Formats: sequence, structure tokens, C-alpha cells
Amino acid sequence: MTKTGDSKPQKTDVKVSLIGGVSLRVRPDVVVEVHGIRLGGVKDDGPTEPGGPTVRIDAWGLLGGVTVTRG
Repeated sequence: MTKTGDSKPQKTDVKVSLIGGVSLRVRPDVVVEVHGIRLGGVKDDGPTEPGGPTVRIDAWGLLGGVTVTRG
């Protein structure tokens, strides 16, 4: 994790593929922002605890989505 100017940790990951999605397992307080273009969609119920760090996923691909699980 890197620190941003507002003292809240933030991390950015980039996923580029023609076929294939990404599964991400994060802590219950992590906010996940998904950007980019993909046909598979995003499955994320959101954080279950407030005040956590932010993870940004830039997902570019033809087939395959982004799935976020917490625990």
C-alpha cells in the first residue's frame, strides 16, 4: 500500500487480458473501486466495515469480470 495526501492508504492494480477475469480477496473494511472496460461485470457487495483503505482495479478485457470477496 502507498500513502496518499489525505493519510488514507490506496493501491492501484491493473489487469489486462483478452479472456479471463480476476478474483480479489480483501479485508472487510477495504473499499474496492473498479474502472475500465470488460464484458463480465463486477461482483462486489461493498465494505462491511467503515474507514478502510481503497483498492482501485483498472480492468481491461474482452471476456471476464471482477469478483471481490471479503474475509
